[in-house]
Order: sequence, then structure tokens, then C-alpha cells
Amino acid sequence: MVSQDGGVPLLSKSWDGNAADTKIFQERAQALMTTFQGAPSPRYVVADAKLYSEENAAHLKKLGFITRVPGTLKLVTHVIAQALRWDTWHRLDETTRYQAIELCHYGMAQRWLVVWSQASYERAVASVDKVCQREAAAIDKQLFHLQAKRFEMPTQAHETLSELAKKWCYHQVESEELIEHKRYNKKGRPTGGTPLKAIEWQMQARVKPDATHLEVLKQHKACFVLGTNIKAAQLSDAEVIAGYKGQAHAEGGFRFLKDPLFFVSSLFVKKPCRIQGLLMVMTLALLVYSVAQRRLRRALARQNEAIPNQINQPTSRPTLRWMFQVLEGIERVRVTVAGEVHELITGLNAVKIKILRLFGAQVCHMYQLPAG
Repeated sequence: MVSQDGGVPLLSKSWDGNAADTKIFQERAQALMTTFQGAPSPRYVVADAKLYSEENAAHLKKLGFITRVPGTLKLVTHVIAQALRWDTWHRLDETTRYQAIELCHYGMAQRWLVVWSQASYERAVASVDKVCQREAAAIDKQLFHLQAKRFEMPTQAHETLSELAKKWCYHQVESEELIEHKRYNKKGRPTGGTPLKAIEWQMQARVKPDATHLEVLKQHKACFVLGTNIKAAQLSDAEVIAGYKGQAHAEGGFRFLKDPLFFVSSLFVKKPCRIQGLLMVMTLALLVYSVAQRRLRRALARQNEAIPNQINQPTSRPTLRWMFQVLEGIERVRVTVAGEVHELITGLNAVKIKILRLFGAQVCHMYQLPAG
């Protein structure tokens, strides 16, 4: 994707695959690899499960990586089940525990960490309970139609119920009862001598949730697996988990950059070195943004204060982007009185003053506010 003046977009939503784009992509990848290899040790890339595949294994061997292993792999299911059976968890904190397993996968010696957290367990409970309720509603309909049927033999009734139960994932039969219905050759109330024509059987059953299976399923869903090829001597298990969780901060920064308000997709440059330069500037901008946001949140927590969010509800963890929007409208006005120039700050209100004071005395001085 090339601009009309021959420039190359910094961030492109599509790649045509032509020779020019291929060359540019290769140059970017080579520059990235060179920078990565020159980084201090231990160096590694952090990614989600999409990076971990057999096709990418050859490239991953050359890098240090921390990535989530896809739950669709059978080996992941086996490893989680094994960890739940062993029950040899190491506690990371009050809500998180893990087990480490050494193995070889895709031709790479790796360390897999099975991670369980209280938050994941609560999400798993809500998810499993929801599908369990959905299945219970479907089973009620199945049993309603089953009870309406009449069977010639008791075995037919039992077999029909068994076929239905095989399809249930979260329930099991609690009780079943066969009710006998006699049919006579004559109409009216039968007597002792009324000949019997046939006997039909009606099945009535009750079901209950399979509590044991449900709890195993919840525990399984509460776990995920992290894979890394970095030795434990270089990066501990706790550091691997912290490194993966730290990805959320970087993702938030990239989401910030890709916002239409910043028009990043419309920046065009002609040389790969300029692409690197712009990326460095934006990375530094993200660093400043993150530091300022962290400082703001810490000040709010230290003072036990809150400020209104987008729906006018108090929050102690606002985003700096929202603070920028709240602070819009502040202007510095210069007026000349009797030959002297005076600077005035206009557009301030109680909320804006409160936000500015959270950044400290230096910012208060810039906006002509008394610190405190």
C-alpha cells in the first residue's frame, strides 16, 4: 500500500503482497530482529495464543518468547487435567497459583505454566452455570415429550431415556419410574373378567446437575497455559506470569495509538529509517502517557479521592485520555494593562482544578494555582 507521492504508511490495514510491499515488510522485520537481538538479556517477546503454532515454531526457536498456548490443543487439555490431578500448586499471591511442567513441543524444549486464578474461576462458574441452565431447559422439553409416549416394552422406555442421557453434558438421571397402562378389549370400566388387549409403559424421569463433572469443568476452565523457552535461571515462573500479564499495558497503548483521533494510519514516510524514527517518538509518547496516568491514579489512591468518569460516576482509576478531554477549554490569555503584560488562565472549574493539583506543585505553578 503506497501513497500517491511514493510514501509508505506507518500503519497499514491491508497488505497487497506486491514486490515493493514485500521488500518493505522484510526491511521492517529485519530492523526489528536486529533491535531485538541487541536488547539486554533476558529478552523475549510476549504474545497471545495466535503466535503459538506449528508454522511459527521455526521462528520462535530463534527468539525468547512468552505466549499463551491455545486451549484447542489436545496436549493443553491433558496438561491442565494432569495439573488438577496432581494438585501441587505454587501460590503466586492470594488469588493466583500455578504449576510448572517441562516438556518438548513443536520441536522446542519449553516450560509450560498452568495458571489458575480466582477471577478466572469466577468467570468459569458464571459461564458453566449459564450453559447448564440452558441445557436444563432443553432437557425439560425432552422429558415432557418422553412422558407423552407409550412403549410396548419396559426395555424400550429405558433405552430411549438412555439415548437422551448420552447427549447431556451437565446433567444425569436422578430417578426414573415406569408407569403401567393397561388396555382392554371392551370400552367402559373394566371388571375382573374383562380380557386384556395390551400393556403400555410410560417413562417418568427426573434429572439433576452432575455436580462432580461441573466442578471439574469449572476448575479446568479456570486454568490457562503459558509457554516459554526461557530457562528458569534467567526468568522465574513468577516473572513469566508477570511478563504475560504486562502485555495488557502495551495493548492499551497500541489501542490508544490506533484511535482515529490520532490519525496514525494517515502518516506517510518514504524510508524505513523514518518509520523507525516515528515509532520511537510514539513509543516515548506512550511512555510519558503511561507515567502520567500512573502518577494520577496513585495520587487519587493516596488522597482517597475520586473524579467523575464519562457517565458522571466517581472513579479512582480514570484514563489520562479522559482527563485530557475534561481539561479541554483551558486557555492562557495575555493582557496588557498600563504597559505591563499579564497572563491569565481561563476555563478552570472545580473538577479541572482538582485534576491539575493531582499532578503536583510544578503543574499548579504553571496554571497559577496554589498547591495543596
